[in-house]
Amino acid sequence: MRIVAGLAIDARWVAMWQALAEIAYLGKREREIVADAARRGIAPNFEREQSPSGTPWHPLAKMTQAERKRGIDHRGVPFRVAPQHPILQRTRDLLLSFTDPRHPRNITQAGTWSGETIIILGARDDPKTPGRIATLHAGGFTETGRYVPPRPFVGLSPTALDQVDNQVRAIIRQRLERA
Repeated sequence: MRIVAGLAIDARWVAMWQALAEIAYLGKREREIVADAARRGIAPNFEREQSPSGTPWHPLAKMTQAERKRGIDHRGVPFRVAPQHPILQRTRDLLLSFTDPRHPRNITQAGTWSGETIIILGARDDPKTPGRIATLHAGGFTETGRYVPPRPFVGLSPTALDQVDNQVRAIIRQRLERA
């Protein structure tokens, strides 16, 4: 009993117990590091033209392929990319809205609620094209009535999840070493 009382008032023990209690809590900078790892995990979906689970996206429709070859789409808008440019990367705006935290439509929210660290990544639609992100991701009809097949791009592959997990583990490991 005497030893416990002696340990309880030792400042080193108080600091150690406080550090142990805070090991799983990610501070603002640490949450940003983890969010950045998750954002980097979205980019390969665009590069590989596949869903986070590895399912290939539907190829471009013949009409879209022809429009790309002509260099102008059905609305008369010129393409700013070459005909062979990857799917969903006509301007790279969609990709950057999810992966670049400085993009004006990027949404990155991170915080701690009820003792849990929560990181939310997303993007807002361009006001000129409401509903576009959902249509491109889940499929559906555009405002001009064209059907777009689903091309899921939001989410993390098992490899990307491992990278995020490794980042969190590295942060916790550093905290343990400091404690």
